[in-house]
Amino acid sequence: GFCLPFATCGILLLFCGCLAYLVLDPREEEKAAAEEEEKGPAVAGSFRILLSTPVMLLACLVTVVTGMSTQWYQPSLEPYVRTQFGMSPFQASLLFIIDGGTYALVTPIIGKLLDKGLDCRVVLVFGSGIICFGYLLLAPAPPFLFAPSLVQIGVGAGVHGVGMAMNFIGTLTLMTQESGRKSSDCEQIQGMVTSIWITCESLGGFIGAAAGGAAYDKLGWSSSCVMVAGCQTVVMVLVVSGWLAGIVSLYTNSKVYRKEEYKKLIGSSSE
Repeated sequence: GFCLPFATCGILLLFCGCLAYLVLDPREEEKAAAEEEEKGPAVAGSFRILLSTPVMLLACLVTVVTGMSTQWYQPSLEPYVRTQFGMSPFQASLLFIIDGGTYALVTPIIGKLLDKGLDCRVVLVFGSGIICFGYLLLAPAPPFLFAPSLVQIGVGAGVHGVGMAMNFIGTLTLMTQESGRKSSDCEQIQGMVTSIWITCESLGGFIGAAAGGAAYDKLGWSSSCVMVAGCQTVVMVLVVSGWLAGIVSLYTNSKVYRKEEYKKLIGSSSE
């Protein structure tokens, strides 16, 4: 019935809370509080400083748009498959686990690759492209000109889950790296970065759920999916443009630095 999902989630949350009470050691918090009283509260950074760089703002934008994609078809997929394929609510609910399951499987792999030195911007470019590809497959829209089917919906949702995993773990890693350049890498800064990331993801989810339902009502399933594909294309272009701008800036700065060093060398040799 209607109450069962809510009761199940509530029981699971209570169970997790009990586990947290048993596992977490309160002495660690007491020790941290005692150290803060001795040294005084340390303010290592602020949200204004963290959000003052284009890289951090770009990562926030990617997180918001990816959050939009995660919730975009939540209000519209069930009525679409019900009218298109005659599926029951239970059968339609099985489609919603595809992107989440793919996300859970792919995220550790992406995290491992990032630990090995893979550039976050590469991950974001491919992640946005894969989400765009997944939504074009969900529509279906060009270049996928075939009749809608459940296989097409399932594969599109799975592809979307892969791109979602790449963008979410990529943006969080990029934010953490950028915060380390702007401020001291401490627990406070990491907590602030995580809160920014969660806020952007939640904001994107709110916008995606509201706009996705409205787009489905006004434009239909295919056109609403194409809208998300367009947003991901814009994000992909912005990431590539920012990447190229950073390379050009780094090359220009190194060139200026070499000129200054050369002038110093000529001046010292003439003396």
